[in-house]
Amino acid sequence: MEPRSEHRMMLGTDIERYSDRNGSDQNRLQWALVSSLTQAATAAKLAFPEWECQPQGDGQFVVLPVSTDRYAVLGAFITALAEAVAAQQTATFRVRMRLSVHEGPIQLDGPNGYPGDHAVQTNRLVGAQSLRAALAACPEAWLGVIISDRVFADYVGQRPGGPPRDQFRRVDVAEKNQRYVAYLHLPGHNVHALDLASAPPANPPGGAAGPVYNFSGTGSNVAVHGDQTNHQTFRS
Repeated sequence: MEPRSEHRMMLGTDIERYSDRNGSDQNRLQWALVSSLTQAATAAKLAFPEWECQPQGDGQFVVLPVSTDRYAVLGAFITALAEAVAAQQTATFRVRMRLSVHEGPIQLDGPNGYPGDHAVQTNRLVGAQSLRAALAACPEAWLGVIISDRVFADYVGQRPGGPPRDQFRRVDVAEKNQRYVAYLHLPGHNVHALDLASAPPANPPGGAAGPVYNFSGTGSNVAVHGDQTNHQTFRS
C-alpha cells in the first residue's frame, strides 16, 4: 500500500534547559508546555482537538490539520503563545520555549512517527543554534520563534494580522549535515539588535541556574550591530 502523504503545516516545540531540572520541575515544565499550546490554539481559534501531536517530553512535534489558517498560526497563535508562556513565570519558576514553523508534504501513516524531509526540517529548526543564541542574547524573551524560508516567503507580510517582515531576521542553519535558510522572531523584542555571534552559550555546562533574567517586562536596550540601525527596540 502506498504511504499516505499530505501537505501540512508543522510545529516543533522545545523547552529550554529541561534536562537541568529535577523530575518534579520537569513534570511542571511539561504541564506548562501543554497548557501554553492549548491556550494559544484556543485564543487563535485553531482546531486544537484536531492537532496530531507527538509528545517528546521536553517538546512536541505537531502536524496541523489541512484546513489550518496559516496566517492565524503566524499571527494570533504566536502572539497568544508568547503571552501564555510569559504567564507561566513565577518568582521561583521559569519557562522558556522555542517554536519552529514549517510546511510541506509528509507521510501521515509512518509506523513510528511522520517520515519525510519536511518533518525532519521542522525538528532541526527548533534545535537550531541560531535560535538558541538569540534567546541567550535576549534573556527577557520567553519565546523564540524560527520559521522556514518557505513559510516566510509564502505568508509573512502577505496580509494583515501577523508580524511584519522586518520583525524577522534571516539566518543560515546547519544542523546534522543539513543546511537551511530560516528566519528568527522574538515576540516583543528586536531580533535585529542581537549580537548572535557573541551570545553566551545557550546551555553552559553545570549552569543549572540558567541566565540572569530581567523581570521588569521591558525589552533590553542592547546595541544595534551591522546594518540594522533602522530597526526599533520593541517593548514586551
